[in-house]
Amino acid sequence: MRKYSFSAPETKQELFDLIAASADMEVEFLAGGTDLVPRINMERDEIPYEEKKPMMIISLEKLGLAGITEAEGRIEIGALTTIEQIQDSELIRSKAPALADAADQLAGFAIRNTATIGGNIMNASPAADTVPPLMAMGACVVTESAEGEEACLLADFMTGVKKTAIKPGAILTKIVIEPGKGGTGFVKLGRRAAETLSVVNAAAYVEQEDGVCTKACVVIGSCAPTAVVCEAAAAALVGKKIDQAVIDEAVKSVDAVISPIDDVRSSAWYRREVAPVAAGRAIAAAAGL
Repeated sequence: MRKYSFSAPETKQELFDLIAASADMEVEFLAGGTDLVPRINMERDEIPYEEKKPMMIISLEKLGLAGITEAEGRIEIGALTTIEQIQDSELIRSKAPALADAADQLAGFAIRNTATIGGNIMNASPAADTVPPLMAMGACVVTESAEGEEACLLADFMTGVKKTAIKPGAILTKIVIEPGKGGTGFVKLGRRAAETLSVVNAAAYVEQEDGVCTKACVVIGSCAPTAVVCEAAAAALVGKKIDQAVIDEAVKSVDAVISPIDDVRSSAWYRREVAPVAAGRAIAAAAGL
């Protein structure tokens, strides 16, 4: 049976020293553990036991990575901030309501109390609910390693199913949002009314001036290896007074950027049918319709 080790460093220097000393082990970082712990318990991967490296599980709990702050127009969310803390944040509800809506609809109460926003990002599921609203608002992620900090647009950070652009030995420390003056919207479609994974989700950001759209972003999730930005849909909104006819025309371009699959939750056909609908509803919410 695979051997496991556990450590909970209290400083980042301890963390990076521990990572360096674990070069011959598989290192997993523990945040909320709602994805990692079940995976460890069930060992779902296909590597035979005799070929498994020892695993070092490193808890990030003691590193002070939780909390939501605002400074100079930017909102910073620590990677270990729980989904419930995002739900309860008046700052998020007032300035990034789509993210609050996504938190409201993510899993159930017990999971939201434990799961972290950093874990939701680093798990890199195509169906992650916090990713589309963050991407729609142009969020950046900040990672840190022994070499220092790096920042990256979330849209560039997500590279595939269970894959991100994080460098070996680095951890996600925070997410940074500059909310802007526009509205946001989030829509989730699942197989039941509550506590469900997304079949399709969508988020939008819309800025308007004198009733005319001046800036927009539309993001579709659970329809490709990562959440995808639909630039054509956003471009179709800019310069126009947004109404249902404009939205219906804009979301026609959604099909060109998604690549849905058949899986246990839905068919590719159904996802293609409802992705434009979800995108349209997110745009309408962001535009205040």
